[in-house]
Amino acid sequence: MSPATKTGSRRDCAHGYLPIEDREATLNGIDTTLDRIREDLLKNLRGIAAQRIAGGGNNDTRILVRQGTTEIKIETSPVSRGTVHPPDLRSVTDLLADTFGFAEMQVVSFEDLFGGKLHAAVDRQHPRDLFDVKLLYENEGLTDALFRTFLIYVASSGRPPHELIKPSFSELDEAFVKEFEGMTTAPVNLGELKNARVRLTDDLLTRLDDSAMRFLLSLHDTEPDFEAIGMPQAANLPAVRWKLLNLTKLKEQNPEKHAQQRQEIENILS
Repeated sequence: MSPATKTGSRRDCAHGYLPIEDREATLNGIDTTLDRIREDLLKNLRGIAAQRIAGGGNNDTRILVRQGTTEIKIETSPVSRGTVHPPDLRSVTDLLADTFGFAEMQVVSFEDLFGGKLHAAVDRQHPRDLFDVKLLYENEGLTDALFRTFLIYVASSGRPPHELIKPSFSELDEAFVKEFEGMTTAPVNLGELKNARVRLTDDLLTRLDDSAMRFLLSLHDTEPDFEAIGMPQAANLPAVRWKLLNLTKLKEQNPEKHAQQRQEIENILS
C-alpha cells in the first residue's frame, strides 16, 4: 500500500496518456479526458470537491479531489506519454476487492510501472520511491526486461545518464521523519530504505553491459541505437524525442559541456 500523509490521507493517482499525437492534440485530449473524469466523480461520489489544477507544462493536467481530510491528486504528464510496452488488463487484488469491491482496469505493464519507479528512486530519492524498490526486491526483483525498460526512462529524463545510474546519495533522514515514517501498513525503518538504495545502484552497475553502454553513448550522440537493448518501439516516444532535441541543442550551443557529459557516461563503470 502506498504511504499516506500524517495529516489525514493523501494519495497521488498517476494516469498515463497513451496516444502518441502532436502537442496540441495531446493537450486537447488530456483536457477532455480530465473534464470527463471530474464530472464522473462529482456525479457519483457524494460530498466531494474536485477541481482542475496546474501540472506539467503549465497546463491544468491534474485534478485535486477532496473529501473531509482525504485528498487524491489525479495527474498525467503531457510529455511522458505513451508506454514502452502495451498496457495490461488487470483485476484488483483480493484485499482491495474485499474492502472496496471488484474492479478491472487497463494498467501499464510491470516493466513500465517499475521502470518509472526506478527512475524516481535514483532521481529524487524520496523514501516513498525507495519503499517501492524495497518491495520490488521482496517480490519480482530487477529483471533484465525491467532494466532495459528503465534505460528508456533514463533516455526520457532531464538528467544525464551518469547522474541516474551512478547517483550521488542524498540525505534521507529529514524526509523519512516528516514525509514517510509511520505511513505504511507495516513498519519500515530508514536503514531498510538505505539498503534498498544501495542494492539498486549496485544492481544497475552490474547490469550495465556493453550493449547498455552502447545505447547510452549513442543516445548522447543523438543517434540512439535502440536495437542495442532490444527496444526499437521506444524511438517515437515524445519524452525520448524531447531528450534528443535538448541534446542536439547542447551539442550545438555548448560542445564542451556535451563532450564532458559524454566522458562522464564513459566513466560510469570506472
